[in-house]
Amino acid sequence: MDKSTRCHAVFAAIALSIVTTTACADRGQPPPLNGSFNLFVDFSKQTFNGVATPMDSRTFPVEYTTRCDVNGCVVTMDNSGDVARNPGAPAAFEYRWKNGRWETSGPYPYFCDRMNAASAVKSVRADYLTPKPDGSFFGERTLTVEGAGCPGEGPGVHRVPTTVTPGGK
Repeated sequence: MDKSTRCHAVFAAIALSIVTTTACADRGQPPPLNGSFNLFVDFSKQTFNGVATPMDSRTFPVEYTTRCDVNGCVVTMDNSGDVARNPGAPAAFEYRWKNGRWETSGPYPYFCDRMNAASAVKSVRADYLTPKPDGSFFGERTLTVEGAGCPGEGPGVHRVPTTVTPGGK
């Protein structure tokens, strides 16, 4: 092997190792959520403290944006559409990648009477979204009602399955 051929072989090996390292590093990146999606909240399977409390399920169009920097990635879900109904709700939710899924948690006013803002009690809302190979996500929303809770119900934990699919609006 002449000097030129050896030089090309060494260069190719170095280039391959850089590409291979980069490709492996990319596998650790979480799947982004960008654009319009449909958020299906399966209230028909809702529970409160483990007891079924079914209601009519709903699908909401939502917008997600993913941004990444040296500190990791954050997905923002625009919640401005819910603020008209629930003025105490955050205008956006920020999800962070943990345990192989997107997770968010924070204070959220829970309405004891679903359409009456005056019935709100303190709660903590936590959502997670786990990616599926088809580009959709499945998860769960948990609302932990604090203090005295709702009349006739008290404090406790609401759980409801969710699904996020591309193509909202």
